[in-house]
Amino acid sequence: MLFLVVSPFSGAQSIEKPKTPSWFRDGTYLVYTMMMPTNPKKGEVNVIEVWPRLLPPQGIPKSIIEDLDNSSTVTLLVSGDMYLTIKIVNTTSDTAYVQIELELNNVSAKQGIIIPRLSLKKTLLLNLTEMLYYEEDGTPIGRPMFFVNPLHLPKEDDYIVVPAFLKKYGLISDRITIKNVSYTWMENRVLHTHYKDFMPPYLYVEGRGLYLVYNRQTGGSFDIVTQLVYDIDTGILITTGLCDITPELVSLGIVKVIALDRVNSRKLYKLIDEGKADKEWWAQGFNLYDTNVKLPDYGSGRSPSTLAKYFFALSLVILAVVFLWTERRWKR
Repeated sequence: MLFLVVSPFSGAQSIEKPKTPSWFRDGTYLVYTMMMPTNPKKGEVNVIEVWPRLLPPQGIPKSIIEDLDNSSTVTLLVSGDMYLTIKIVNTTSDTAYVQIELELNNVSAKQGIIIPRLSLKKTLLLNLTEMLYYEEDGTPIGRPMFFVNPLHLPKEDDYIVVPAFLKKYGLISDRITIKNVSYTWMENRVLHTHYKDFMPPYLYVEGRGLYLVYNRQTGGSFDIVTQLVYDIDTGILITTGLCDITPELVSLGIVKVIALDRVNSRKLYKLIDEGKADKEWWAQGFNLYDTNVKLPDYGSGRSPSTLAKYFFALSLVILAVVFLWTERRWKR
C-alpha cells in the first residue's frame, strides 16, 4: 500500500523539468509600461541613468552621441510614457534570441534639447540550458528577469547581472545577486496593471548589490535594488517595484532607474485616501501592458497554481505515510 501511494510522486520527481515555461515559443511577446498623465505636475518626471559604453547606437541622435562622456553616467529625464517590449524569436532546442526594445517619449538628455521619441534596441542570445543571456563574443550577461519558469525558480545568491559583463564595460561591481524569494508580497491584495487584474499569491524576487563608476570628476558608487513580481502560474513578470538593474535593461545601457507609473500612482493615492489599499493595489513600476501569453482567468477566485498543486500533492503523500505508520503502530 505504501509503495502505491509514494511511487507515482517519486517517479514524477525523476523526470527532468523543462527549463523554459510552456508558453515559451517564437513570437511570444511581453509589453510593459510606465505611463505619464496627459498634464503631468511639476516634479512628475522619471529619471534614467545610462552608461554610454553600453548604449546601442541605433536611434540615438548624433548630436547626443557626440556629447556623451564615456567615463561617466548620463542622466535622461523622461516626461512621457515609457514602453518596454520583450519578444522571443528563432528558438531551437538549445538557444533563442530575445529582442528588447525600450521606447522613451519626451526625453531630455541635456538642458534645452527634447527628443520626442528615443528607441533603444538590442537582441540577446539566450542559452536555454543555463537560462543565461550571452553577448555575441560569449560574455555572460545574466539570467532573464522579465520571465521565469515556475518549475525552475530563481534562488538566493543567483547573479542578476554577471560581474564579468559589467567589468567589460568599465563598471566594477560586487555581487549583484538575488537576496529574497517569497510568496507573501501583497498576499491579500488584488494587483491592478494596465493589462488586467491579478490575484494573489505572487512570486516576489528581490536583488541587491553595488557597482562603482571610476571617473576622476564624477566617479562614485551606486546602490542597486531590484524588486520583481511574477504571476505564479505562468512565470511572467507582472510589475517591477524599484528596478535599478536587470540584464534586459543593462544591455540597453540603463544602469539605474528612478521612475514610477505616474498614472497608476495617482490611482494608488486615491485608493489609500479611500481606505481601500488593504484589499487592492496599483502597480507603479514597469507593469504589464500587453502580451500574447494566455493568462489564467481567475473569475471570482483563484484556482490553485502549479506550485500550489505541487505542495498539495506532497501534503497528501505525507498524510498518507503518517496515517499508515500510525495504524501499524497501534496494531503492534
